[in-house]
Amino acid sequence: MQKHTNRLIVAAVLIAAGVIGGFFVFAAHRRAAGIDAAADDVTRRVERMIATAGDIAAAQQSAMLLQRFGQDAAAIRPLLQSNDAAATLDEVEKDFKAIVVIDGKARQDLQQAQNLLAADLIFGEGHDTIAALVMTLRGLESSEEQTAAVERASLERQQWGGLVLVALVWVVGLMVLVPMASTVAPANPEPLNLEPSNLEPPNHQVPATVDLAATADVCGALVRTTNTASLRDALARSASVLDARGIIVWMGAGEELFPALWFGYDERIVQRLGPIARNAANATAEAWRTAQLRTVSADVMSHGAVAVPITGVSGCVGVFAAEVRNGREEDPATRAVAAILAAQLAGIVPAWPAGSATEVPKTA
Repeated sequence: MQKHTNRLIVAAVLIAAGVIGGFFVFAAHRRAAGIDAAADDVTRRVERMIATAGDIAAAQQSAMLLQRFGQDAAAIRPLLQSNDAAATLDEVEKDFKAIVVIDGKARQDLQQAQNLLAADLIFGEGHDTIAALVMTLRGLESSEEQTAAVERASLERQQWGGLVLVALVWVVGLMVLVPMASTVAPANPEPLNLEPSNLEPPNHQVPATVDLAATADVCGALVRTTNTASLRDALARSASVLDARGIIVWMGAGEELFPALWFGYDERIVQRLGPIARNAANATAEAWRTAQLRTVSADVMSHGAVAVPITGVSGCVGVFAAEVRNGREEDPATRAVAAILAAQLAGIVPAWPAGSATEVPKTA
C-alpha cells in the first residue's frame, strides 16, 4: 500500500512538472511575441519619422509635416527599451526644435521678401540639421533592434532551461518508478534457495549511476552561460558527469561538420578529425543526418562513444559527441543525460560559429 501511494505521488509530481513547464514555455512565447511586436512598432515609427524628415526637406519645412514628426517623436518614447534610447531621443527632439526654429526664421524672411536669406536657411542650415536628425534616428533604430534581439535570445535560453529542468524531473521520476515496479513481490513467491553457492556476489561489474545532482548543476551553468569562459567550464563539468575522456561539439556548415568546441583533446588531434562530410560513414555524421542518437561500442583498443544530435527550431544544427569510459555508451541514464546536455547546448552554441573553434582546456 505504501509503495502504491509513493508511485501515485511520483506520478502526480511528474504531471505537475509537465504542466508547469508547459505554462512557462507558453508564457515565454507570449513575452517573445510582445517583444517582437514592440520592436516592429518602434521600427515602423522610426522609419516614418525618417520619411517625414525627408519630406520636410523636400517641402521646405511644411508645418503639417513638422506637426506629424512631433507627434511620432512623442508617441515613440514609452516604447523604447535600449539603454541609451532616452538620450538619443533627446538629441532627436533637440534637432527637431532646431528645425522648427529654422522654419520660423524662413517664414519670417519670406514675409519680409528676403527670399535669398530664406533659401539659405532652408537649403543650408535646414538640410544639415535634417541630415543629422536622420543619422540619429538610424542609430536609435539599430540600438532598439539589438536590444530586442538580446531579449529574445535571453527568453530562448530560459525556455530551454525550463524544458531541461522538466526533463530532469521526468528522468529522476522514471528512475524512481522503475525500481518501485521491479521490487513488488509476486503474489505466490517461490521459496528462496539459501544454498551457499547462491550467496556469492555476481562476477559482472555494475556501472556507476549518473550523478543527477551534478547534471542539474551543469544544466544550470549552461543556462547562465554568457561568455566563452563560462561555456568552457560547463563543458568540462559535462565530461565529469558523463565520465567522458573527451567531448567535441560539432556544428554544421553547408554539407560538413566542423569542431566548434572541445574538451580533453589536443588541438592538433581535433584539427585532423574535421571537417566531417554529411555522408561520412561514422556515428557523428549519421547522428547529424538522421537527428537520432548513435553509439559506438568500446573494444580492447578504444573507449565507447555517444553522438547526440543538437536540434534547434530550425532542425539538427550539430552533434554533441562524447568519448565515454567504463561501458557508459550502453547505459540508458548516461545516454539520457547526454541528450539533455545536447538539448541545452542547442540554444547556446549558435553564438559560437564553427569558424572560430574554441578549445576547452583539460582540467584535473
